[in-house]
Amino acid sequence: MLANRTTPTTGYSDELIVAAPGGAADVYAMHGGRNVARWKCLARRRGLSGTWEAIEISTLPPATECGVHHHSRTEELYFVVSGEGELLLDGVLHTVGPGTLITNPVGTRHRLNNPGSTDLDWIVIEVISPPVAATLTGDPVHLGRQLMRTAGIIDLAADGSADLTTLLSGPLREARLVTLGPGCSEEFRSDDREHTLYVLAGTGRALAGTTEVELAPGTAVTLPLGSAVTLRADGHLLRFFTASLAVPDARDGTGGAA
Repeated sequence: MLANRTTPTTGYSDELIVAAPGGAADVYAMHGGRNVARWKCLARRRGLSGTWEAIEISTLPPATECGVHHHSRTEELYFVVSGEGELLLDGVLHTVGPGTLITNPVGTRHRLNNPGSTDLDWIVIEVISPPVAATLTGDPVHLGRQLMRTAGIIDLAADGSADLTTLLSGPLREARLVTLGPGCSEEFRSDDREHTLYVLAGTGRALAGTTEVELAPGTAVTLPLGSAVTLRADGHLLRFFTASLAVPDARDGTGGAA
């Protein structure tokens, strides 16, 4: 998706949660798997208004496995950044690669391993499931909500965007791949939803009021409610993944990216 949109921002906070490239921790036998994976938290529930559990980036070196595990309290989104892998999803084996988006509803069982010769990197977004969130917040409306039961695999590299409201039961709304041409920009506003973004390729800047953050592959930017940011490409293409999560009772959005 090639974007060239600029919208002036007024009345928004400059607050951003930024994770710079690097700094991952070693994880031995991730979820009971094989060998040593790497893991880094990009943002978590603290400081955000939505029911995020965590936003993470994980890496499986060759011959490493993230073992079989079951989702009982969270819904999860996987996005493959680079490398090739084998995903065992509810008993069915799938080949995944750059641009693959996987939705994991409550009740899903999955395993991911790297049979290739290069690292497999993927973004993990975990969100508290509607019944658990309703219990925590005392919201009776969602306590009996019917949950999605079927996991999905989407070629986001081909499709450009995915409507997550048809794939998951919780507040995740949309996932997109965005490519900005040299000198082009796009604004994100956290009005009725919060956004998280992860740079895949190219360089640029994130501008929020008087705040300016340099962007490079591996940089993550998450917008708390009430904030706004403009992503601007430098002299080359800037490519990034983004996902949004609705926040109940937040003010209505007035524009920007969904």
